[in-house]
Amino acid sequence: MNIKTLLSILLCFTLATAQAQQEDFGQDTLINPSAATFNFNIAPGPIKPTEESIAAHYQCPEWFRNAKFGIYMHWGINSIPGYDGHYGRWMYWYQEPDSSLRKYPILGYKALAPKVYQYHLKKYGHPSKFGYKDFIPMWKAGKFNADSLAAFYKEIGARFIGVMAVHHDNFDLYDSSHQPWNSVNMGPKLDIVGAWQKACKKAGVHFAISSHLSNYCHEHMFYQGSNADPEGPYAGIPYDYMNPAYEGLYGKRTPDRIMRLEPEFAQSWYLRTKELIDKYEPELLYFDGPLPNGIYGQQLAAHFYNKNLSQKGVQKGVLTIKRERAGYTLDRECSGEDDLQKNPFLVDTTINPGWFYMGNSLNINDEGGDAGMSSAVQGEAKDKLRMTAGQIVDNLIDIVSKNGNMMLNVGLRPDGSLPETFRNELMKIGNWLKLNGEAIYDTHPFTVYGEGNFSAKAHQQQYADYLYAFTAKDIRFTTKKNTIYVFAMDWPGNEAILKIRHLNSKKIQNIQSVSFLASGETVNWTQDINGLSITMPSRPAGEYAYVFKVTLSDI
Repeated sequence: MNIKTLLSILLCFTLATAQAQQEDFGQDTLINPSAATFNFNIAPGPIKPTEESIAAHYQCPEWFRNAKFGIYMHWGINSIPGYDGHYGRWMYWYQEPDSSLRKYPILGYKALAPKVYQYHLKKYGHPSKFGYKDFIPMWKAGKFNADSLAAFYKEIGARFIGVMAVHHDNFDLYDSSHQPWNSVNMGPKLDIVGAWQKACKKAGVHFAISSHLSNYCHEHMFYQGSNADPEGPYAGIPYDYMNPAYEGLYGKRTPDRIMRLEPEFAQSWYLRTKELIDKYEPELLYFDGPLPNGIYGQQLAAHFYNKNLSQKGVQKGVLTIKRERAGYTLDRECSGEDDLQKNPFLVDTTINPGWFYMGNSLNINDEGGDAGMSSAVQGEAKDKLRMTAGQIVDNLIDIVSKNGNMMLNVGLRPDGSLPETFRNELMKIGNWLKLNGEAIYDTHPFTVYGEGNFSAKAHQQQYADYLYAFTAKDIRFTTKKNTIYVFAMDWPGNEAILKIRHLNSKKIQNIQSVSFLASGETVNWTQDINGLSITMPSRPAGEYAYVFKVTLSDI
């Protein structure tokens, strides 16, 4: 692509993303001009790196529409200290930020972050002597076995599995040609993404990659506090991230303290992420935020989509971002939708608090912290849960009924093993899916998602899905061929009457039979203009939510 064309794209992009620039604090304005002379080398194909072309060619792959449930994992350097999901960010916060920094939401600051500094000081030492980089040689991953984990995840019902390629700490978990700070050169000395790619292929599940590096508050996570303690015995002694020798991991410091990007970071991000696509061929690429890095993000999206386009023009790739934008699959983090969605979407959520494995030490506060940290409850073993199997099943049903998929995070221990607490809950989810998966997998939404009083918007805080409570009055629907599946989100009572308004005789006139999916037994039912009335069985089969299979003569 010549310079004239790139400059034209730059002008169109600048005009089209005025709203986005309010969100990214003008960083794209600093990045985009450098795109005119950068060699993107995107894959050939019909999709061009423009808003219009990406939107016009958007297809949601059939495999994603049908998959419904996947698992991914936060596992990396942050797993060593645990305690907080953004440990590397907050371990350098000696005190609450001053007002000049508080006004920039780009910091992603949360209250009580200095607790992490105090925890680090007590357990590991001062950040001038023991910094985040010093956790790297402690990460051995001695019990990591991607094959056995992938087989287990498939057994409990995951149709796709995701691996984290890089978190906000800028450390690549693969054989990276553009970032020497990576898991092949250091730490476990393993190509973790490569191991998961092979394991997913062996298990016969779809392969996903998550990237948590962007241009908003992630890559400069280490430079948001101060240079050194302002007082006390270590006053004025620079933290380790001030040493230029570690700039490859910690990034560059900028004079304004809010870390506006230099273009070379966007270029490095592009090359690293493009290598992930080219070397490991993910079918789903997840970005933890909006589409990153201005024009670089658009070029990357066009490359990904062209790479995943079949010879017959069928799209096989899914690219998720956390903003509604034509041409991309929307991701909701730890929160659901209130109505049926036209396009398939993704909800990523987590079974454990803090995303990474936290052990028994958690930085919990009343505000909930990262992804509902205040929700931690004791599991059957010693480790804590953010959501139980029952809550996850309820959320999965609600998401699927509204045209979505769930991608559930499970934090692995530092050694790569799966904590028994999480394994136990996953097995419960798997048991439910063995009984009721027919009503989840390969289904499509009904004309309405369901009935009842539940509302996600009733929970005003972020990451609120662990607070969602469904009752027997909440009904959800899915469909497949000549079948409507009816989910009662709780047990109404033995031999109670379950009334479903939307399946009344005016709308549905050809019911042949109604059966209890978990047991296969036929149940009694009547129908009139007010709805379908199902007589509940004499006792429940399974737990959490209960499915009835309504078979039609024609649909």
